[in-house]
Amino acid sequence: MRGRDREWSLVDGLLQKLRRGGSGTLLVDGEPGSGKSRLLAEAIAKASERGIGVVQGRVEELGELAPCSMLLDALDLRSERGDGDGSAHFGPLVLERLRLGLERLAPGPVLAALDDLQRADPATLRMVHTLHDLLADRPISWLMSRSTVPIACQAVSLFDILEREGAERVTLAPLSPAAVAALTADTLGRSPDPATRALAAGAGGNPLLITELFAGLREEGLLRDTARARPPGRLRIVVRGWIDALSPKARSLVETIAVLGRSLSPEHAASLLDTTPAALLPATEEATAAGILIVTEHGLAFRHELVADIVGAGIPPSVRQTLLDQSGALMSSERVRPARLLTGPASIAIDAAIASGRLHEAEEMVRSRLAEHGSVYGSAELRCLLADTMYLTGRGEEAIHEAETVLAVPGLPGHVRERATLVQLYATARLRDDGTAQAYAQEVIDGKNRYGPAARNAALVALAIAERHEGRFSGALALAESAGRPTGAGSSKERRYEACLTAAGVLVDVHRLEEAGAVLRQARRDMFGHGHLAWAADASALEARLALLAGRFDDAVTEARRALDLAGALNTPLSVAAACAVLAAVALRRGDLQGAAHHLGEQPGGAAEARLRHALLAAQVAEARDGPRSAMSALAELPRPLMLTIEPAAGPWMVRVALGAEDRAAAEFVVAAAEALGRANHEFPDLGAAAAHARGLLDGDHEALALAAGRAEDVWARASAEEDLGMVLAVAGRRVEATEALERALGMYDDIGSVRDASRVRRRLRGMGVRHRHWSYAERPVSGWDSLTETEHAVSSLAADGWTNPQIAEQMFISVHTVAFHLRQVFRKLSIRSRVELARLAAEKTRDGFDPPPGGRHA
Repeated sequence: MRGRDREWSLVDGLLQKLRRGGSGTLLVDGEPGSGKSRLLAEAIAKASERGIGVVQGRVEELGELAPCSMLLDALDLRSERGDGDGSAHFGPLVLERLRLGLERLAPGPVLAALDDLQRADPATLRMVHTLHDLLADRPISWLMSRSTVPIACQAVSLFDILEREGAERVTLAPLSPAAVAALTADTLGRSPDPATRALAAGAGGNPLLITELFAGLREEGLLRDTARARPPGRLRIVVRGWIDALSPKARSLVETIAVLGRSLSPEHAASLLDTTPAALLPATEEATAAGILIVTEHGLAFRHELVADIVGAGIPPSVRQTLLDQSGALMSSERVRPARLLTGPASIAIDAAIASGRLHEAEEMVRSRLAEHGSVYGSAELRCLLADTMYLTGRGEEAIHEAETVLAVPGLPGHVRERATLVQLYATARLRDDGTAQAYAQEVIDGKNRYGPAARNAALVALAIAERHEGRFSGALALAESAGRPTGAGSSKERRYEACLTAAGVLVDVHRLEEAGAVLRQARRDMFGHGHLAWAADASALEARLALLAGRFDDAVTEARRALDLAGALNTPLSVAAACAVLAAVALRRGDLQGAAHHLGEQPGGAAEARLRHALLAAQVAEARDGPRSAMSALAELPRPLMLTIEPAAGPWMVRVALGAEDRAAAEFVVAAAEALGRANHEFPDLGAAAAHARGLLDGDHEALALAAGRAEDVWARASAEEDLGMVLAVAGRRVEATEALERALGMYDDIGSVRDASRVRRRLRGMGVRHRHWSYAERPVSGWDSLTETEHAVSSLAADGWTNPQIAEQMFISVHTVAFHLRQVFRKLSIRSRVELARLAAEKTRDGFDPPPGGRHA
């Protein structure tokens, strides 16, 4: 069951529920060869091992001899006279015999596994549905499979009905590259070499094609030289069976595409088949449902390169030549340039691998074909694809160099120039901050008819990023939203994700979080609906930042970790810095400085704005550890105006740090920049609130701080403004109002779980004679790490990091005696006697992350 962990977990859950006396239904569908029968066979074997009764039925290729014969055979019941034809009133006699047969088994748990229901007659399918309803209260679980071919059969209706009634449904997708490599190794009994891996990649992740390919090569003695091996006979039989199962129109369409470069526009295909694109639609749907064809931006193409080779080789030479002559005459009469067919199905397969996040596999395919490609334009197209993989895998400068090399080729076909322009624009816009992307984008916009809609949209995204960096958020948002709109059938849908993510990023910056969330949800639906996973980590990193600003720290951590997992699995590191910055920010606000420093680590690569945000967090951690002068040293390396456009809420913190370091000139510079940003973006209240907060800190102006607290949408920023307002009022001797402001700040910090900030406000309130209890009421074990309270966890982390008790007290805003008390509690709960042992245990715990232990919120 290579690559089927998720699907098997559903099967295992079904069997576990069955053993506990429950019941359930799991529906499995997929294209031919995707492994449906294998999944059912494994489920049957596992059920037998666990003492579960099994009723096993499979509809043979030629169908059923009589209605419901598959069900009768599964229960070892013979047809009898008077059973009826299974159609009138559901064949009452047959129904009663089948019900009794299943009930005889049902005192114990029973798994009813029914395979290949797409071949079943309507009476059998109605009987399955009726039995499913009648026996719903019995310990019977149903596991049913059907092929997506044919698309017009009543098994489709049965699956839809059962799913609406609560059944779980899973579609077997193509195997991942890792699963293909493992399955290939299983089949061969050894690790595959590069040539063998490339041959397996032509199967497009279809398990049956892979196993039949290598079994056939072994039988025919062709395994030693897989680079030159022809498709074996047994694989040709499988493919021929798939093709012969199609209707005549769908078969003609598939064979025509196999001859003519294996990629064809619907219009061209319709002309060759003497029909219209609309009339060709049913045949297209049939061939795509069969898993033979896919629809790409270039038209119709083969899903599996192996299938394309076999189908093309099976066309008689005379028919092939006639089709080629007809196509040539058509293209000449319509002045169609054959630029799309430069690399045949290879470019389609590579393009699909890039979009789905199989970037290492895509790069291997490109490099292997570059070594043997003789066409200048074909090599240019392959280098475009290589540049794309480089960009998505974080090698921006290499990607830009490859794109520039392609664009220097004279007479470049339009779609190749378009792809190279896309890569160059996106790579320079995200990875450079020297203005080159803006100039190039303007050149593309001014070029009008020289560039297609995809390149113009990429230019709009690049200009949106430039507008954002210059602090013009309205313009940035308008450009990004314009780029994200579909521009017609020729637009590159997957590249709209870059525009959607840019628009969502601007909305997050100006704290229009609901709108940002809606854009992200739509982008994710499009990504997963089309199988375009290469941008999934970026979406999760942005979702994590949204949750952070909304004060949902747990959600922020979950999404940031998902972004890191996706970035690692897909090898798309551009989002790593942004995700780590979110984790560091949450750790910092929870008082976990060791965790914050860990998540920041070394200066990362990635997008320019993510690197700046990462550097800002590093300065904030430095301030928390060593005071404002340390933070000022870190900030001196950063462009302050740009910092405010990337992180508008950072202005008040930067002013506070500058004043703490006695650098009033720096504070005045930040205030001026924040106010200019607010004036230029008056339609976004959060920017004006941040400017008022910064001004209130600089001048000790309680009215400006009250204005900031009232306008800020960011919960944490509002709490920070209330805290600063309280301190200014306290200095002015307005104790009652100061206490009220600090109480409001404390409530907000507590609500979002900002432990460190809440501790600081409690200390300030204690200094004014106001005390708050802040222990947690969560149930915990009596010993071990999970027994520690949040405060004990924070104290132990700092102590393990080498901090003295006075330093810990200063950092956590508590007394030295309280620190000592908490350390004694930590030593007792962990059964240790020294800080050395604590440091060792903490180092071991580091491997599991830096989250505080489960516990209640502060009271």
